[in-house]
Amino acid sequence: MEVRGTPAYQRDMVAEQAPLVALAERYNVLPADLDGWTVAVNLTRNGCRIGNPALRFYAEKLAARSVLARAAGLVGPLRGATQMVHETLREPFAGELDLETTLENVLGKSFPEPGDWVVQHREERRHQVVLMVDTSLSMSGENMAIAAVAAAVLALKLKPEDLSVVVFEDHAEAVTHLEVADPADEVVRRMLDQPVRGYTNIAAALELGAAELERGRNPRRSGLLITDGVVTAGGDPLPLAHRFPHLFVLLTEDYKMNPELCRQLADAGHGDVFPVRAFRDLPARLLDVANRVLR
Repeated sequence: MEVRGTPAYQRDMVAEQAPLVALAERYNVLPADLDGWTVAVNLTRNGCRIGNPALRFYAEKLAARSVLARAAGLVGPLRGATQMVHETLREPFAGELDLETTLENVLGKSFPEPGDWVVQHREERRHQVVLMVDTSLSMSGENMAIAAVAAAVLALKLKPEDLSVVVFEDHAEAVTHLEVADPADEVVRRMLDQPVRGYTNIAAALELGAAELERGRNPRRSGLLITDGVVTAGGDPLPLAHRFPHLFVLLTEDYKMNPELCRQLADAGHGDVFPVRAFRDLPARLLDVANRVLR
């Protein structure tokens, strides 16, 4: 037991609180009022980027937990979509006997053949997705935090290796890849680490998104593009939409949107357009789209 100075447990408590105090000072709020969502909203706000790498990593992890909590509240209990599979019996207890099909196979035969025995069982129905998210300057602050919640919704709905997230502004970058099982909190953290800036290059997003989708091995693959359809950098994105087996566009409606381009992209990509009337509705709308067309 220490007699003089600050007890060890108090020093540890002060050390643990130091990053939180530093963040509160950075965002000009009281430490008691600082929560993960406040951090998520401020991480990409103009003039609020944190230069200290250790403090920024701490802030991103704190924000990611809050973003995931919001996404989990929308998604609810995680129950993967399933489908009934019928296949030849290859090993004992591999499924429930498909009596009707088996009887049809053996009917009229003196002795059943190995391939006559058919079983049925349920297996998870998987779908691989590339999500393309605008991170241009107009997305800074709360919009980027909301976009991270939308991405987290998909990260919770899908297997980790079934999701790629592409962020784009002047250029595009994949923060996670198909066939790579990055945890959901790391996907969110990387999104919030993006320097939100520049213009909107939809062509770059589709080019990289299509390349990411080609990494996948599941024939059930789709692209999801979040955009208002306004191109301010790069070339014409329309020719690139043909590279997607299915391309679904979530049109974030505002005064400068280009719904005609969004419809053309979806048509070329054998998909559809889903309006998002207010940006705050994006996570719930994305969940609706995932439930309707991706599973």
